[in-house]
This record gives sequence, structure tokens and C-alpha cells, in this order.
Amino acid sequence: MAGKKKMKTRDSRSKRPVKKGKATSGSRIRKWFTNIITELKRVMWPDRKKLRQSTMTVLLIIAISVVIILVFDTLITFIMRTTGIYSTKDQQEEIPSEPALTESGNSWQGGTGQVLLVSQGVRVSFEG
Repeated sequence: MAGKKKMKTRDSRSKRPVKKGKATSGSRIRKWFTNIITELKRVMWPDRKKLRQSTMTVLLIIAISVVIILVFDTLITFIMRTTGIYSTKDQQEEIPSEPALTESGNSWQGGTGQVLLVSQGVRVSFEG
């Protein structure tokens, strides 16, 4: 009978220490870092040649994207300027020829129901 293996009973498996409540925050953080280190050891890191090749591919794609966006931006800006939709020229606001001064001293009432406020070189107009 010496050749027979001793079978594990249910009682022998249940002799593990019982966890009491939640683990402390320090032990959870330590376990988190341990898991991170374990996962990083499993990563298949590329060699220098593959890393350089991948980096150059990414930089080439970025450069091509920049050129494509620049071309489209320039083309759309050219079309908008030639059609008159977008103009870089400053547009002059029409100031009423004879503004009537109101009680504040810094605002004028225009002839078309427009109120202009001028303070420290900033001109704001309200219509309506």
C-alpha cells in the first residue's frame, strides 16, 4: 500500500488563510506595480532596425499629411479670395454723418436706429 498516493481531502485544501476585509491601499498599489512589471516583461519589444523603420514610416505619413492639408488649404483660400467670398481687405464701417449725442457722452444715435459706443478706441455698434 505504500505505492498508493494519498488523496487530498477537502479539509486540506481549505487550510488557506482567510482574507479579512479589503486589502490595504499600500498592498493594492504594490500589487498593481507588480502586475505592470510582469506585463512589461511579457511584451515583445522591437529591435533597433524595426523601431527605426516604424518611426520613419510614421514621420513620412505625417509629412505627407501636412503637405496634403497645406495644398487643400491654399487651394480653398485661393478659390474663396478670387470669388469674393473671403476678402483680406479691411472693411470700413459707415459712421453716420451727423451723430446725435445722447446723455452718456460716449455713445451716438445714428439715423438708422444704430447705436455706436466708443470707449478707449473700441467701437461697438448695435442695430435694431
